[in-house]
Amino acid sequence: MIRFATRYDIPRLYEIVTAYSKEYPISTLGKDHFNVPKYLHEFLFSIIQGRGFILIDKHMTGALIAIKQQNIWCPDVVELHELLWWVEREHRNTTVGGKLWIEYDKIASRMLANGEINCAYTSVSAKGPLINYIKRGYKAVGASFVKE
Repeated sequence: MIRFATRYDIPRLYEIVTAYSKEYPISTLGKDHFNVPKYLHEFLFSIIQGRGFILIDKHMTGALIAIKQQNIWCPDVVELHELLWWVEREHRNTTVGGKLWIEYDKIASRMLANGEINCAYTSVSAKGPLINYIKRGYKAVGASFVKE
């Protein structure tokens, strides 16, 4: 079962975000000094309170964080961005990740239909599975690369 996270899930979400940052392919993000508990707590709480949403599975082995924000070039356009999609390593060959994304897609579709957002973004992680989002109604808009 996938559900919306609540403020009571923030300690577990903090652990998930920390694990994600340590596995993210940008080494600076995995350093201990990057994880500022007060900022992260406030940030997660703001998303739960309406800045987006956080999905978590019933066993808390995975989460998907989505954030609503204005388009930088056109402030009248509100976008939904998949910010983090994480499943604990030992649960990655299960259906948890897929269920999280399917729920994200359903919510994004509802938000598009009711005019709450103008577009929704999803992404392919460098270390994640290669998923054909085009079959799911998305179109490619580019790829991101980083140099440290």
